[in-house]
Amino acid sequence: ILCGGLVPASGFVPVAPPPRAAQTPPRSSSFEPGPIDSSVLASQVAVIAASAAAASYWWSVTVPQKRLEVSRSKKTGEIKDLLDELAEADLAAAGSVVDGDRKLERWLLADWLDPDRRKEPALPFLPKAKFNSGDNPILAAGALIMAAGLANALGERAVDIISS
Repeated sequence: ILCGGLVPASGFVPVAPPPRAAQTPPRSSSFEPGPIDSSVLASQVAVIAASAAAASYWWSVTVPQKRLEVSRSKKTGEIKDLLDELAEADLAAAGSVVDGDRKLERWLLADWLDPDRRKEPALPFLPKAKFNSGDNPILAAGALIMAAGLANALGERAVDIISS
């Protein structure tokens, strides 16, 4: 029984703080590098090697096989049937990509529907090469990443201006 058997209505009994320990001198805040743990380094090298092996296999085996499959299918297969259907839809739309049915498919596969026609370059400051089109996923992803970075920078600048 604390305090002579009397406990406040709140049920809280004040307790004295523990005695303070001896003050230690402040530590240096500078970074002092230590030796690299070899197990961590070995793990990192293993991950990089596995990634490089997978990328090498993909580039030298998978990509050529799939290109060959697509090439065969464009000549006699499912892709040829699809291209024939899209060519009919293109004729019905009088060659306009914005009119008629299956607009998105006709736009994406315009290079295959008419190999002689060249699309306008997506990025005019780059050479007029085959990769420089709006349907190139690498260019599209790069543009989206750059737009997100620019939006983030502008947003941070606006927050700094508003908060100051």
